[in-house]
Amino acid sequence: MPHYTFALKEKKVIAKETMFFVFEFGDQDFKFRPGQFIDISIEDPKYKDDKGNVRAFSIASSPLDDYLMIASRLTDSAMKKSLAELEIGSLVHVDGPLGSFKLHTDKSIPVVIITGGIGITLFRSIVKDATENNSEQKITLIYSNRTPEDASFIEDLEEWQAYNNNFNFITRWTKEDGHIDEKFLKQHIKNLAAPYYYVAGPPGMVAGTTQLLIEIGVKEDNIKFEEFAGY
Repeated sequence: MPHYTFALKEKKVIAKETMFFVFEFGDQDFKFRPGQFIDISIEDPKYKDDKGNVRAFSIASSPLDDYLMIASRLTDSAMKKSLAELEIGSLVHVDGPLGSFKLHTDKSIPVVIITGGIGITLFRSIVKDATENNSEQKITLIYSNRTPEDASFIEDLEEWQAYNNNFNFITRWTKEDGHIDEKFLKQHIKNLAAPYYYVAGPPGMVAGTTQLLIEIGVKEDNIKFEEFAGY
């Protein structure tokens, strides 16, 4: 597996209890496909526990970026605390890229992405890449969070929607409007059986959404999902 050492360039709080982290490639040639993830370990972490010092993170940047971006919910795990307090210039070890979560290639079949919480990271990479490459793929992204304060990368997604005619961005605030249901999906998707669906987020959200899609007539073969357990 390819191994890299990158330096932290930038970090920022982007939503409630959520931060993004940007790492410099330096003179290393790092290549990946949108939808992939990496394993990160911190050199000489500030905190340690029995969960270890390696975590998997979806890549949030695109292949055309000259940096690596990830985002994470902040938890009380030693690794997450060490990552949040990492000083600019500090080194992390990166293994990967890994995984093969990618969109289908048939442009005649529309894409519907349904995600929540930190599940947005891999789709940020996918949508940014599609926008940069002027993809003809029709993509609808439904992003569900409890409140707007819990949502990450909203400004980026709204910006890409403004000049990508093939990208439609929809939010759902569950505290006010409740969880995504059949009525909501019918409001935003003309033919529920036509698209391929991609679902990612917390396990409960993924399970509930997948079950809903099956109940409303979507074929199981047309649903691909990824769970983010909060590691």
